[in-house]
Amino acid sequence: MTYNVLYATPDTGTVRAIEAVDPDVVALQEISEPRLRHIADELDYYFHHSDEHEANEEDTGLLSRYPISRPTRYGALLYLTVDDPIRIANVHLSPYPYEPYALRDDEMTPREAVAQARKTRSPEIKPVLDALSKSVQEDVPTFLMGDFNEPSHLDWTPAAAEAGLHLGLEVPWPTSRAVTERGFRDAFRVAHPDEVKRPGYTWTTLTGDPDEVHDRIDFIYVAGASVSVETAYTVGLRDASPTDRSVSGYPSDHRSVVTTVSLAPSPSDP
Repeated sequence: MTYNVLYATPDTGTVRAIEAVDPDVVALQEISEPRLRHIADELDYYFHHSDEHEANEEDTGLLSRYPISRPTRYGALLYLTVDDPIRIANVHLSPYPYEPYALRDDEMTPREAVAQARKTRSPEIKPVLDALSKSVQEDVPTFLMGDFNEPSHLDWTPAAAEAGLHLGLEVPWPTSRAVTERGFRDAFRVAHPDEVKRPGYTWTTLTGDPDEVHDRIDFIYVAGASVSVETAYTVGLRDASPTDRSVSGYPSDHRSVVTTVSLAPSPSDP
């Protein structure tokens, strides 16, 4: 589960949303260390706060049903068993400038939006991908989750533009391209390959503003031959369509994303 909990929202609603899903691992954004500790205590999770996150210091944290054996700058190595490690990374990339708003307001062309997005977030995502490269190369199950604050090139496609989605524009967003070029798969798009039928919006849960640009900016990426995506869905407000699973009192302006995966046994297993 990846979940931007929104600064200063009530923990009761956040706890309720996590309880409704009962995930093994949660990547949280906009979370302080004291708040993370409190939620972990409430739900009986192990936790790790990434207080050295380069883009947003003291901003991201992990909850895990499994012991967190090797915390890192961007996440942790978890051991499901002594022979089965998985690598988790959690990011909260820069929210501003938010290029879809500039596109909506005719302040940028798609080419300019891509250039601005590359300038803003490429320096943030590159060290994360570099830190994960060894795990990906060694075929360790690896998960990159978070609030990327940038849409996906898998969503702003010619088919989506023809259907009138995403301002009717095709945009090859650079951060999602950089992630997939490093061997990651977008779990939501694996489970729901039709970007027109299942846009999977995570931003924003707020409704009523006809000028708001709704989009998918919260992602779970997976890597590793043993990782198979089984399901992927969004969690949010009861009255905010199209949320896949609704939680009464859901407090955040982001829908969270939940993915269920299966892990094939390693070749050394009996």
